[in-house]
Amino acid sequence: MVLSAFFFALTDVLIKFVSPAIAATEIAFFRFLTGAVILLSLMVPRGISLRGKNPFMLFVRAVSGTLCFLFLVKSISLVPLSTAMVLFYTFPLFAAFFSFLLFRESLGGLEIILMLVGFFGIYILIDPGSHVFNQGGIYGLLAGCFAGFTVVLIRKLRETHDPLIIYFYFCLVGGAVCFPFFLKEFTRPSFEQFSLLILLGLVFLIAQLLMNQGFKFCKASEGSVILMSEIVFAGVAGVIIFKDDLYARFLIGALLIVGSGFGLNLRNRRLRLMEVSTNTEKDPRELPSE
Repeated sequence: MVLSAFFFALTDVLIKFVSPAIAATEIAFFRFLTGAVILLSLMVPRGISLRGKNPFMLFVRAVSGTLCFLFLVKSISLVPLSTAMVLFYTFPLFAAFFSFLLFRESLGGLEIILMLVGFFGIYILIDPGSHVFNQGGIYGLLAGCFAGFTVVLIRKLRETHDPLIIYFYFCLVGGAVCFPFFLKEFTRPSFEQFSLLILLGLVFLIAQLLMNQGFKFCKASEGSVILMSEIVFAGVAGVIIFKDDLYARFLIGALLIVGSGFGLNLRNRRLRLMEVSTNTEKDPRELPSE
């Protein structure tokens, strides 16, 4: 999971390098095309069926994930990398909200307090009077919102689908959604830019597969907490490579946002452990599924 967070942070750095000269839809299209081709080469020899059990939910997840990625790319291109990543990692707050809204998962008093703390951190971070409050900040929040929605859908899809199928549909639908905009906004990349785009697609796939592998050995809540180390990796890269400023308002807002997300994930883990404990007390033969 730590390796996955590192490679995701590496993709953030690559996006920051190529985004000034290449449109977000072109970056996304190359990412999806590379991922789909490589996944096909992995799935077909293994005899994995390309037909999903719930095509509609796979499609909605893919569209939501595509919008999330496009908004993230736009945010990274407009604001400091560290700021874009903190805003993106508001997704645990939105995931808790959408879990309650769509699947009626209960929200206790502690969860509500943590969500309020996180949203207060958002307000501090994108203070209307500061330089951060611009389109880049809004795009970062939209990326976090769609990421939260996507996480909720993936959680449901993982009950009946192989993770490769979920990611393949994401690449397939994402590529189809971006293709018309790719043709309209196409800018012929230089050899260096083209190489970075191909590398970006490969690194994204490595990060995704490492994450899927990591979830075999830890719970979703534990994995989500570990993945938050992407903020650290990206933040360090932002300061060293792109000379991002770590001003006081950013540090306070980031601490509140990341702390609330961390707390929500730990709270979710504790509730699941209590549920497993209750089930095993009722039937000692029942073992945890994760």
